[in-house]
Amino acid sequence: MRLAVLALAGLFYVVMDYLASSSRHPPLYAVVVGAAPLTLGLLTAGWNSRFRWPVMLLAAAVLLSIALNIDQLLTHAAWFYLLQHAGIMCGLGFMFGSTLGSHENALCSRIARIAVAGSLDAAYFHYTWKVTLAWTLYFALSALLSLGLFALAPLSWWAFYAAVCTPLSLGLMFGGEYLVRRLALPDSPSFSIAHTIQSYRKYTQGRDTSQ
Repeated sequence: MRLAVLALAGLFYVVMDYLASSSRHPPLYAVVVGAAPLTLGLLTAGWNSRFRWPVMLLAAAVLLSIALNIDQLLTHAAWFYLLQHAGIMCGLGFMFGSTLGSHENALCSRIARIAVAGSLDAAYFHYTWKVTLAWTLYFALSALLSLGLFALAPLSWWAFYAAVCTPLSLGLMFGGEYLVRRLALPDSPSFSIAHTIQSYRKYTQGRDTSQ
């Protein structure tokens, strides 16, 4: 039942996201639903930062400004979604790519240390470094495709890529990496995709509290 509810919620969000980003004059409810995850994520990050109250006051001022100029937002909703999609891809690409300096400090290596209770060897860290590189290239390519489609293709093509193809490709990346890991490192500690996501959340929460 829980998985069914999550699947329906995900499908509802994809539909609203597509409606909001593919139209020159989208309905207000579609824009609100489509922008909700990023807005909540930024508010949560601000609340957990050391500058909680200044960030919250700034966020309140931005949200009030948007509310007072909602017609302008609806007119330029596609640009908002472009900045949201390409910005997230660039940010994640930088987050992963900036850790490629060494095998043990690569982002996926850090996540693996959280996910696996025991110690990991050099071969495992070499593999997780490659996974970090693969994610870096994926996010960079996604950002370039987003910008290219928005500039050169019909708006509906870009909206379909951003709202539908992106979550599907993310799922394929997670699933493909899991299968490759089981084949490449059959005797090493294994963990599920859900465990990987949970470990990433723990990693990001640890970074927020340490800042």
